[in-house]
Amino acid sequence: MHIADVATGNLGANGIVGAGIPIAAGAALGSKIRGDGKVTACFFGDGAGPTGAFHEGVNLAATFRLPVVFVCENNQYGMATRATFANAGPGVHRRGEAYGIPGELVDGNDVFAVYEVVRTAVARARAGEGPSLVEAHTYRFRGHTIHDPESYRSKQEIEEWMRRDPIERFRARVLAAKALESAGMDAIDGEVKAEVKAAIEFAEASPFPPLDDSERDVYVE
Repeated sequence: MHIADVATGNLGANGIVGAGIPIAAGAALGSKIRGDGKVTACFFGDGAGPTGAFHEGVNLAATFRLPVVFVCENNQYGMATRATFANAGPGVHRRGEAYGIPGELVDGNDVFAVYEVVRTAVARARAGEGPSLVEAHTYRFRGHTIHDPESYRSKQEIEEWMRRDPIERFRARVLAAKALESAGMDAIDGEVKAEVKAAIEFAEASPFPPLDDSERDVYVE
């Protein structure tokens, strides 16, 4: 959660729900001032929809026509609270109308549909037309934590969403289009698994950092 890499443009996340939204607006403001042509992509969950940070950040971005795309990954639950209970109105994306910016709803389990919607929003931002708000409907297959009893939803609901698994749908679409063969996709899967396994082994074999590192990157040198 607290990992960031400024060199590659990843400003990271934090433990405050919705706090990344005004941070993204600030990053986009910096891009506009510098004129670097960059577009900020801001990802947040449906649980951030009711927060003040959401409204403040989106309002600021709309007011200054900042190059940012706000993407709400609506996985239907904020911890154990259903998104429709916590968010009043017809949907997070409809709030774009209140700020005079486009608000789009997209099937978040369709990789290609998300790509097209976001590509349009990025082009609009890069052209100086301001921010866009995208709400992608998806689903959290597992509990919020390993201790989550998941008593707030049914097994039938989970199974219905599992049949819409975005990875399986992507694979089927690519195979149907004959863009890749099954063996080629299996090879990619194998490479990714090997990379993740190597990273885990490296982490487990690495020594704990020294105590002095606790203040590294905390204060300006």
